[in-house]
Amino acid sequence: MAVPVWFGFFALTPGLFANGPGALLSDDIDLRLIAETVLVVVLTVALTLVFRRESRNLFARGRMMWCFALPAAALVALPFHYALPRPLLLYVVWMAASVLWQDYLTFGLLQTFLRRILPGWGSVLGVGVLFMCVHLVYLPERFFSPLPALAMLILGAVLALLRSWTGTLHVVLALHLSFYYLFA
Repeated sequence: MAVPVWFGFFALTPGLFANGPGALLSDDIDLRLIAETVLVVVLTVALTLVFRRESRNLFARGRMMWCFALPAAALVALPFHYALPRPLLLYVVWMAASVLWQDYLTFGLLQTFLRRILPGWGSVLGVGVLFMCVHLVYLPERFFSPLPALAMLILGAVLALLRSWTGTLHVVLALHLSFYYLFA
C-alpha cells in the first residue's frame, strides 16, 4: 500500500509537471510554483503530525546536522552563478520545499515502511529501484535511457544507504539541496 501512495504523493512535487496542481490556480508559472510549494509544505507538516514517531527519528537532532553547512554555503554562492528564468527567492524556497518533500517521502517514510517488511539491504535496494522508476515514469524524456536510469538507480540506492547508516535525513537533505543550489 505504501508504494502506490508514495507514487501518488511524489507526483505533487512542485514543478514536476507543467500541468501540476498549481495549474488549477493560474497560468502564470511563478504562481503555480508558489501554490505547489505551499501545498507540499502543508502536506509535509500534516504527514509529520500523522507519523510523529517516524518523523521524530528522521529529523532527530544530532551530530549529522553539521551537514547543513554545505547547502548554506551553496546558498551564499547561489546569487553569483544563478542564471535560471525564475526569481532567485522563488527558486530557493521552491527547491528547499521540493527537496524536503521528495526526501521525506522517499528516504524517510517509504524507506521506513519498506524496512518493516524487508531486511536492511532489501529496503535500500527497493528504494533505489523505486527512485529510478518514479523518475522514469514522471520524467521519461530525461531519464528513459540506460545511463540516466542507471544513474537514478545508483543515486537512489546511495541516498537510501546514507539514510540507513545515519538513521536521519540530514545527510540526504544536505546533499540533495546542495546539488540544486550549486548547479542552478
